[in-house]
Amino acid sequence: MSDIVERAVATALPDRTITDVHPETVRPGNQTARVSFADADPVYVKTASDTELRLVREIAATRYAAAHCGVGTPTIVAAEADSDPPYLVTEPLPGRRFNDAWTGSEAGPSREELLRLVGRAVAGVHEAEFDRAGVVLGGDADALDLGGRDWPDVLARTIRWRAEDWFADRFLDLPERLIDVLGAVWPEIEGTPTLVHGDHSRVNVHYDPLGLLDWERTLVGDPAFGLVDAEFHHLGQPDVAAEERERLRAALYAGYRAHAGDLPAGLERHRAIYRAISYLLVPQAFEDWSEDADRPADELAAEVREEFEARLAAARETVE
Repeated sequence: MSDIVERAVATALPDRTITDVHPETVRPGNQTARVSFADADPVYVKTASDTELRLVREIAATRYAAAHCGVGTPTIVAAEADSDPPYLVTEPLPGRRFNDAWTGSEAGPSREELLRLVGRAVAGVHEAEFDRAGVVLGGDADALDLGGRDWPDVLARTIRWRAEDWFADRFLDLPERLIDVLGAVWPEIEGTPTLVHGDHSRVNVHYDPLGLLDWERTLVGDPAFGLVDAEFHHLGQPDVAAEERERLRAALYAGYRAHAGDLPAGLERHRAIYRAISYLLVPQAFEDWSEDADRPADELAAEVREEFEARLAAARETVE
């Protein structure tokens, strides 16, 4: 069993007897586990050993999204970001896991229908509207505490936070280079700022009913960025063939339109810089995913740099 998870449960749920701790995600500074009990239903426990900020953000965003967004969120059982260790305890999110249907490990909708559901989920998050962009610094179901001067500053802060939080050493030069290009492009929100989930990974999406896990990367900003980021998570992966992408993108957009009525303003204008920002996840997590590849790490790293350069160049072209 995980010591940090056990300590979090002992603080948050002192009357329960743990029978099993099943790790779900483990990376530096962050641990999530499914915890079973002898006398109660299981819960998911997330802890942070490096900084309480990640849980401050996730707790606030989860509570706010539950009250203001048209998509399901995990029910919070207990949460305390300034505990030792900090913790977020939630009930399992209802519904079926998107990734199980996508990979074929269980029967489910077609990939087109799954992407339409993702589009609806993204649009559901964007129901929560604001009068300014901002980095989530805290808050609750009634209001979020936001930091940042403007939308480009929010994106720059987000990029730096991800670089400081967890990033492959061989790519540490990329975030600041991306921020330089961001400053040249200077995207402006062409509609109303909305909540943006920030991590529409396949493992974070549930359907029937529709819901989203893992709100720690949530920010307030351009809904077009949220849609481009979701597109990257689902269509920018190795298991999606090039000839499939247009068809699946159309399904994603159709799902978004079905819920929101139209695509976000500024989507095409700022797509290039948003694609570059979304791609940052690939070098960020390089050490994790490259371990399972059947090719040399240096060869893969060269391809990552080449793709990153291409995306930076495409973003620069929008202002040249």
